Amino acid sequence: MNKIQMTELIRTHHANASGRQIEMYINMAADRLAEKSSIVRHTFTYDSVAGQRWYDISDRIMRIDKVYFNDVKIPKLVGDPIIDDDEFTNPSDTADSPLSTPVSNSSNKRMWMISDYENDRTAAKKRRLGIVEKVANSVTRDGRTSDYQTCSISGTKNIRIYAVCFTNHFGVDNPGTDETDSMLSTVGPLKDIPAQFHEVLLTGAIAIGYKYPPNIDLNMAAAFENEFELGIKRVKSFQRTQTTTGFIKPHDF
Repeated sequence: MNKIQMTELIRTHHANASGRQIEMYINMAADRLAEKSSIVRHTFTYDSVAGQRWYDISDRIMRIDKVYFNDVKIPKLVGDPIIDDDEFTNPSDTADSPLSTPVSNSSNKRMWMISDYENDRTAAKKRRLGIVEKVANSVTRDGRTSDYQTCSISGTKNIRIYAVCFTNHFGVDNPGTDETDSMLSTVGPLKDIPAQFHEVLLTGAIAIGYKYPPNIDLNMAAAFENEFELGIKRVKSFQRTQTTTGFIKPHDF
């Protein structure tokens, strides 16, 4: 189903909704579908910088499954290093002197970690990925010693994240349905949701439309919400068949 086809079907229920409103309904339904089913999975790449521990990651990422550094899978660090390497701004810690850039080492025992805390309270909320290297007694501060130093090498697109994500959204630069992308099924959330489940996305968008003016109708919203939830179960079942071989059921002989 392409963008104009889905839009026209939604208009049969929400004739007074603008093109931008319909896009918002589809975006919202797609995010709910992705959140509940984990059907959207992507890879993201970032540049490593020697002396930089934390990297802002896409706000589309819901869960990180695995991380590779220089094409080598690295484990997740359990817990936090006793000495952090973070430079805070707004407010800035003027009394804090940054740790020196670590010297590269041959062991290459790298690990990743995740932080839900931003280093700038005035910036948009973002999660951050941390890369550390395990080197015995590598960092000392305030009478404490840590075996985890900050990444010691710089590289281009050498951090690769495999993650469960929210969908792409229709771009705000091309609102409405009369633009060049209207005949495509590979734009916005339509690209991320498999084509066989576009009908599920459609019922979710219709349900959301009935929850807001000018077409608010809670009975119709409940009916389409129920269809949407049933569709999500189908998507979750499909997703399980892609990653597992089923369940082993015990039998007595």
